[in-house]
Amino acid sequence: MTLINDNFLLNNKTAVKLYQQIKDTPIFDFHCHLDPQEIYENKNYDNITQLWLAGDHYKWRLMRADGIEEDYITGAADDYDKFKAFMEMLPYSIMNPMYHWCTLELKRYFNEDVQLDKVNISKLYKSLNKTLKKSTHKPQGLIKQSNVTVVCTTDDPCDDLKYHQLLNADRKVPFKVYPTFRPDSYVFLNADSLGQKVSQLETATETTIQDLSEYITALKARIYYFDRHGALSSDQSFEHTPTVHLSTEEATALFKTLQANESVSEADQYALAGYILTELSKVYKELGWVIQFHLGPTRNNNTSMYQQVGADSGFDSVGEQLSAKALNSLLDHLEQHNALSDTIIYPNNGNDHLMVQATAGNFSNSEHRVQLGAAWWFNDTKEGMEQHLIDYANVGLLPNFVGMLTDSRSMTSYTRHEYFRRILCNLIGERIEKGEIALTNTTIVQILKDICYNNAVRLFKVKEVKEV
Repeated sequence: MTLINDNFLLNNKTAVKLYQQIKDTPIFDFHCHLDPQEIYENKNYDNITQLWLAGDHYKWRLMRADGIEEDYITGAADDYDKFKAFMEMLPYSIMNPMYHWCTLELKRYFNEDVQLDKVNISKLYKSLNKTLKKSTHKPQGLIKQSNVTVVCTTDDPCDDLKYHQLLNADRKVPFKVYPTFRPDSYVFLNADSLGQKVSQLETATETTIQDLSEYITALKARIYYFDRHGALSSDQSFEHTPTVHLSTEEATALFKTLQANESVSEADQYALAGYILTELSKVYKELGWVIQFHLGPTRNNNTSMYQQVGADSGFDSVGEQLSAKALNSLLDHLEQHNALSDTIIYPNNGNDHLMVQATAGNFSNSEHRVQLGAAWWFNDTKEGMEQHLIDYANVGLLPNFVGMLTDSRSMTSYTRHEYFRRILCNLIGERIEKGEIALTNTTIVQILKDICYNNAVRLFKVKEVKEV
């Protein structure tokens, strides 16, 4: 028996039944790192390495863990040799989600049933590359066959959004691609970054920025620009939760200090970030955007490798647990200033799931819903997802969960949604068979479809997309 079969990860009869009823539910991809230019240009990939390994720091970390030389990871080695190095490592990734993800991707997009320790790598490489020459395996074809209705990319505030405009004007594209406003590098500032951010904003807004007020005004102008071009959300990531005690005068003074190329403490950086974030959040609230917070990772920890290969290359870590007091204070401050929107919070440290969901319950009401986001980054494992669902349900309403995110740079990562759905069905099926849930099949199936798709449609308020 091959690893991937109809009952993969479904360990009870009820789970099998439920998964068959929800497996064709569409995907609403509300957070990813796909390149809109790549989607629009819709070119065939030269080879599987270009599609499958380029930019995938999940895979790169495992290759380094196996002692593979960097030349075969991010270096100048031949694409086949990179693929070969990865495939030789992959059988040893058992118990890591990559083992399942890769096998799923090979099966779903290439119809390759492979036992990883027996595969003929050269033959597989040729077969995959042959398939990649087909029109079905261009970026748009891969997204279409994944049954995706909406893709929300992650975009710099100064991006002109050219490719989003082109994509959404093209009636042949069967899905929507919306930008997401990602301002964290404009919110969390230091003496080295401020000048660059000011210059970029001045160019994008055709204005002159001399102080904090004008800086915030320029950022707000970019929010409105994104909104006119279909944005549904803002997304920001911080290692720690921004603090919210600064007055306007104090924030202005800190901004001036940075303008003078003088350093400030990390505490002051987070305080200034909290002030700027509050002002931006007032506009998010006005526009009805969903706000996403990715909190906790400590990034670019290996200095020599950062200098060699740059950011987002596999040298980030699970951060320390978040401060419940700081997170509650931020949300409370936003609510008091009419700046709290529908909010999704993704902690990088899995130990924070229960705390975040309990905190979310303090600020959810008929006007805005705050909730724990999907098991993110180091937590999107089988066991991580299971525990996340349990933590979510224990102090909240699981049927209201907005569901899985892709968070990927690869067009073939949509199998992560299948992975999540199988785990979800197995968990619910298990509880039903234990006699812990007694609802009609119709109700259970609707709950599952809501988690997998409908809740996102409702939360992000996309008029062009219907619930199922």
